[in-house]
Amino acid sequence: MSQFTAMTPPDGLQDLVAQLRPRLRNVIGVTIGKGGEGKTTTGVTLSHMLAQEQQNLAQQGHEAKPILYIELDSNGNGRLDLKILGGEFDDDGNGFVGAVTEDKPFTVVRNVKPYLDMTVAGSANSGLAAEISRLASKHVQAPYLMLGMLLAQISHNYAWIIVDFSPGDVSVQRLGLAAVTHLVLPVKNADDAMLGGLQTIANLVAEVRLINPELGIAAIGFLGFKKVAGEATAELDIVRVKIELLLEAAGLEAGLVMQDHIREARALSTVSRNNGLPARELALAANELLLDESGASVPRPRYANGRLVEPDKALDLAEDWTTFTGDVIKRVVSRTAELEGVAA
Repeated sequence: MSQFTAMTPPDGLQDLVAQLRPRLRNVIGVTIGKGGEGKTTTGVTLSHMLAQEQQNLAQQGHEAKPILYIELDSNGNGRLDLKILGGEFDDDGNGFVGAVTEDKPFTVVRNVKPYLDMTVAGSANSGLAAEISRLASKHVQAPYLMLGMLLAQISHNYAWIIVDFSPGDVSVQRLGLAAVTHLVLPVKNADDAMLGGLQTIANLVAEVRLINPELGIAAIGFLGFKKVAGEATAELDIVRVKIELLLEAAGLEAGLVMQDHIREARALSTVSRNNGLPARELALAANELLLDESGASVPRPRYANGRLVEPDKALDLAEDWTTFTGDVIKRVVSRTAELEGVAA
């Protein structure tokens, strides 16, 4: 048993947790216990899909709030996906890390896409784990609440906050897990390392519940598996069975596994990232329907070999993500209602 799990939070910390949790029920975490599972793609695409939903509400005259995307990974690939890498707002993560560890102002980049804000990650994030570990050596669990305390102050400004955090360091994962309420776990590979990654997350969730009793898995989704006539193949069926058995052994519901999945589209995903066009924008651009800020049509995107992206394939991928996002939010809303009912 680790020191983290062995020690009970003092009363003062428990009181703080009780105050934080109601303010963090719109915070969704995207993580997994190993790299290469589509974590950042899921975080960015989910954020963009939700932002477009809010934009549509605003255009219809309804109340709307932006989405906030937060990346804790030192790779900072979200900057590339949202096309701000190397731009005037790219501070390589220094602002975010300073806000978390040094009580500096918490700033975000506004409107990287309509109704979508983000924090910037980068090389500065590589020092986040060491600093949290240093503070935890003195204050045990309290430092893991730092991100949650920051988000609790601004969560009312956002419809949803999406936190994308790396599997690379346990301290960073605990920081993220202590802040979020609902977890989305993307699965892209069918190997034993992926199953081990899921087990790692399950173990960390159990630990962090000491300072985040509302933390729970909302959905386990699949990326990059083939579809034939719109249906999953036997490969994915086998992965689903493995994961359902793992969930059963952990005392979790098999229903956490999503039935729909994101089809294999490696080449399209590369075009999406390289052009800073999330799935729905890629589909619009491929169909010559996306306009830039000046009102001009965005050039139809091309693969690395110069071939134009097929409009129908881009639309199919965007539709997969639309279904995925709808299912995730349905599950999150249901969990939130349950949490509010318990609190009442």
